[in-house]
Amino acid sequence: MPSTLMIHPTIPERRVKRGFNWSALIFGTIWAYSEGLVVQGGRMAAVDAASGLLCSSGRPTFLIAALILFMAKNIYSARHGSAWVHQRLLNQGYRALQ
Repeated sequence: MPSTLMIHPTIPERRVKRGFNWSALIFGTIWAYSEGLVVQGGRMAAVDAASGLLCSSGRPTFLIAALILFMAKNIYSARHGSAWVHQRLLNQGYRALQ
């Protein structure tokens, strides 16, 4: 998978892999906060809370819906996570080197 080297005049460089992000798939909300994606992490935490409320109802239908919601959130973050990190670094003043 191709990656992009991001450089900044004063902050250490970062390499961002483009495409599907396995860390985002596995760790979800924790991954978003660890990458500094506070807005996306907050939205993901809200989805986690909604999923937890559905799980706590005790009904099998709601449990299945909660698991689907949780997995959909992690798959969405895995598909878009690298682009979110790339954009955050650009907003911080990094430049992309191909």
